[in-house]
Amino acid sequence: MPRPLRIEFQDAWYHVMNRGAGYKDIFKTEKHRLMFLDLLAEATSLFGIRIHAYCLMNNHYHLLINTPRANLSRAMRHINGLYTQRFNRSVKRDGPLFRGRYKAIVVDKNGYLLQVSRYIHRNPVAAKICAAPQNYKWSSCRYYCGGANNPTWLRINEILSMQSSKNKQEGYKKYVNEELDKPTAVFFKKENISTILGDKSFKANLLNRMDNEEVEAHKTDYNRTRELPTIAEINTICSRYFKITEKELCLGVRGKANDYRKIGMYACRIWGMVTLREIAEQYGCRSHGNITHAVNDIKRRIGKDKKVMLILKDLERKIIE
Repeated sequence: MPRPLRIEFQDAWYHVMNRGAGYKDIFKTEKHRLMFLDLLAEATSLFGIRIHAYCLMNNHYHLLINTPRANLSRAMRHINGLYTQRFNRSVKRDGPLFRGRYKAIVVDKNGYLLQVSRYIHRNPVAAKICAAPQNYKWSSCRYYCGGANNPTWLRINEILSMQSSKNKQEGYKKYVNEELDKPTAVFFKKENISTILGDKSFKANLLNRMDNEEVEAHKTDYNRTRELPTIAEINTICSRYFKITEKELCLGVRGKANDYRKIGMYACRIWGMVTLREIAEQYGCRSHGNITHAVNDIKRRIGKDKKVMLILKDLERKIIE
């Protein structure tokens, strides 16, 4: 199984999250939450990371972290590892506490920090634990809204400075009590969240730093993260390549093989990661099984049919680039 994509560089910003194994609680008592916060404070001192927001839910946590030294992995290994040891001792248990390695989303600081901080702080509201995010004891929101003096290790000024109102804390309080903007809500609602939150150029800049070996090692996350071509773009490229109309590309005739159509479906599914429903609508398929059968047929022929293999290489270059 491909390893999760890890992108580290100086002054990177991350939304970090992790969940308990089997969705079990990772914080059972107030002592556990304080223990975790102590580790956050310790990590800022040991590794120089800067923590700008946090939210500790029962079975998962969210952090907004900046890494001047490009050392997120080391810091998170320290936090998660020591917390697991101390938690296990406190409840007299053994074994892994978290479901796996933490999820780290690189955030474009020029356009998304404020939105991510709101997403983090609104988690208790989304879970119907409280009506207002600033009322939740185990997040940094109350510090942002002026309800308490923030601990020295928690940095709130950079996010607050993005508020246009004169009273930054009142402005943030109003902002965080509003619903998420649609792009942020859509991004975090996806079942498989991308590793990068930013515009097309920001994503391209980070992904272009990776060599072929890194891409292959993290293929799933790489494909999920890159700016994917739409089904319309793929069909246009395929129809021009085969010198046929898009209608001819998508047309299915009972009892008659249409390799162009199969290749089009394959391209949509593999390079565009288009859903079966979208492909079915575009290609007039009554069953998702027909699409899967067509894609698998092309996969089987890649190593046997030189003509198909060359066509796919040409198309991949045109579609991906």
